[in-house]
Amino acid sequence: MKVQRKNHIKFFLKYLKTQKLAVIVLIFVSLANIGMQLINPQISRYFIDEATKGNVGKNLTLAALMFIVVAFIAQIFSILVSYTGQKVAWKTTNDIRIDLVEHCIDLDISFHKEHNSGELIERVDGDVSQLFDLFSSIILSVVNNLLLLIGILIVLFKENIVIGASLTVFAIFAIYILWNVKSKTEVYWVRESEVNAEFYRFLGENISNAEDIVSSGARKYIMSKFYDMSRKMFPIIHNADLTWATLWSVTLSIFGIGTITAFSVSLYLWRQGLITVGTAYLIFNYTETLRRPIEQIRVSLQQLQSAGASVVRVNDLFNVESNLKYGKEKLEEDKSLKIEFNDVTFQYEEVIDVLKDISIKIDSGRVLGVLGHTGSGKTTLARLIVRMYDIQNGEILLNNKNITSIMEEELTKNIAYVTQDVQIFMATIRDNITMFKKDIKDEGIIEAIYDLGFKEWYEGLKDGLDTKLEMGSKSLSSGEAQLLAFVRLFLKNPKLIIFDEATSRIDSLTEELIENALDILLKNRTCIIIAHKLSTLNRADDILLLGNGKVVESGERKGLLENKNSKYYNLIQHGIGEVLV
Repeated sequence: MKVQRKNHIKFFLKYLKTQKLAVIVLIFVSLANIGMQLINPQISRYFIDEATKGNVGKNLTLAALMFIVVAFIAQIFSILVSYTGQKVAWKTTNDIRIDLVEHCIDLDISFHKEHNSGELIERVDGDVSQLFDLFSSIILSVVNNLLLLIGILIVLFKENIVIGASLTVFAIFAIYILWNVKSKTEVYWVRESEVNAEFYRFLGENISNAEDIVSSGARKYIMSKFYDMSRKMFPIIHNADLTWATLWSVTLSIFGIGTITAFSVSLYLWRQGLITVGTAYLIFNYTETLRRPIEQIRVSLQQLQSAGASVVRVNDLFNVESNLKYGKEKLEEDKSLKIEFNDVTFQYEEVIDVLKDISIKIDSGRVLGVLGHTGSGKTTLARLIVRMYDIQNGEILLNNKNITSIMEEELTKNIAYVTQDVQIFMATIRDNITMFKKDIKDEGIIEAIYDLGFKEWYEGLKDGLDTKLEMGSKSLSSGEAQLLAFVRLFLKNPKLIIFDEATSRIDSLTEELIENALDILLKNRTCIIIAHKLSTLNRADDILLLGNGKVVESGERKGLLENKNSKYYNLIQHGIGEVLV
């Protein structure tokens, strides 16, 4: 627990140190606000004592006016504390969100297979939103009320050592009890956060697959799972709520003890003639004021349970490391890529070999066509080249360098991977093409569109580059989405392009545009074309035929076409409906 608290403090300081000025201002206005709250009871004590003595006149009027002015100033400082706290919290939590999203994006594909979008949204947004309350009010409330508590006790000690000592013991006892109750119940809030994440994960999966669920008649099954999950969640959430009731009951008991202590000691001292009526009121007023910070600390501790669980979960997510480790080597600027697979074996989750002892070589500037039945390992081959996964055995070389020794930035800069599912963002055509990079000028984008032969498509856009698209493919057809992807490729200017059945869903008119664009894109570049249509491979220099994760046949396309005993020749001759399935 001590290690965990130490980590929490480091976590907070990391994000607060960028806002030193705002934090200093927050500390100043908080201390000023506490000072105002300590002054007014003193004014009330003076007013009561003077009135009791019969000194009615100008002094009482001035005391009353001073009381009003101090109360007004205290309200101003209270507003400033709230405003500054909110400002610090917004900046801090936004910084955490940015870092958390960047961290998740940098994690390898195996992490994203284990955690779906619904769960990650709950972690990145839900848990961080809990931290907003932590930064804006909870921590501030705990610190402010502790300082107010200390200030009250110091003043009470100055008034009378007996009352000061009595209420100090009471305050220490109260905070000790509340903290221990909070520590013992935090585990219930952590568990509640976990089941909430699981629930949102379940909802996210099934909402995104709603069409498939309805069409396959699985609605009753999903609802049954929903009810089962709700039944499992109830006792966990119920136990978490009971911890709040426990804290509330303990707090009421403590307040009762405090009130009895203050009243009894004040009455005794007054009867002994050691304090005035005004001082007795002052003690009772401070005791009542003492109740408020203890009550606020109790509420804050309850909120801290939930927020503390969120801190744990956010830290846990930050502590997840990618299984992929990159090197520090760069690829030569003036060379296109040469690829080698040497005895490569790969398994998903170490169960079944998807690729077995694959050894192939793709010379720079060559186009390799890859064929195979569904499940033969074609897409896996591409994913290994872009390092979505690491292989179990063998090695993959890019320009004679082991792929694991190359910098991540070098791989993403020099390799482009295009699938049939083009990702469209809710943004303009410009942002979808540039991937939100601001250094690419409009003139360069339009020139790329024209060079690729997409002028007619571009001129048909309602607002040109400012045309706004929806997420998914609602604004563009599959063919138009591929045109957009090709413009992205052209601007990226990679050394290696991998097409993974990229043209399988497009119409004949768009296919003609893309075929013309390919002549430009493939010039002086290494390319891998994964296809199920044989006609797609007419521009390939070499052919690789996979089956059950092994190389069935490979070689120069022209040579295979001239060899009547080759598998590729027989596929061409027999047609098979032009499709491998």
